[in-house]
Amino acid sequence: MRWLVLYLRSRGVPVALAVAAGAVALVWAGWSALSDSHTVNERGVTLTVMFGVAAFTRTLSGPDDALDHTAAVRWPVRRLVHVLAVGGVIVALLLPSLATDARFEPVGLVLRNTAGLLGLTALGTALFGAAVSWVAPVTWSVASVLPFLEESPKVGIQIAGWLVQPADTGVATGCAVILAVAGLVAYSWRGAPRNQKAETAPAS
Repeated sequence: MRWLVLYLRSRGVPVALAVAAGAVALVWAGWSALSDSHTVNERGVTLTVMFGVAAFTRTLSGPDDALDHTAAVRWPVRRLVHVLAVGGVIVALLLPSLATDARFEPVGLVLRNTAGLLGLTALGTALFGAAVSWVAPVTWSVASVLPFLEESPKVGIQIAGWLVQPADTGVATGCAVILAVAGLVAYSWRGAPRNQKAETAPAS
């Protein structure tokens, strides 16, 4: 159990969890106060999930590159569990709202957007590192909430704006699944890139 506590602390999980919970609470409170609708719309859900995912991006890489790639630890399995756990936590933060007057629903929308954005983040981590892995999900989320991306029968719009399409849109779900699987496989297998500067730095 101690190794788990040390792992979570080294990854900054407690701070990330606090930030994510605060962001969800802030959106929920704002919607409750300013909207007459009991259901948070697709744009509100998208931004809330984005905040949650962005809060956890730094947890996808540890402070020691050498340790993160050592063969002595089953890192692929640990990375897989880490991403799945983050997704579960983000969904769990939103689900209690179903018992309130400002609900993040439908659940299918929450699951789809969480899976897709987290997969995109994991893919970004595997390719470019955790420090910048938030850029792609944040950019896509912000672009998706702009007025020109609405619910549409056009496949191109459904792909570009998959985050704000209805939960039963097959194309949007397909986009989320592709991003989720690609990110999960790439990150689990590769992890974050090694810090070349740290590796080549002369010993002091």
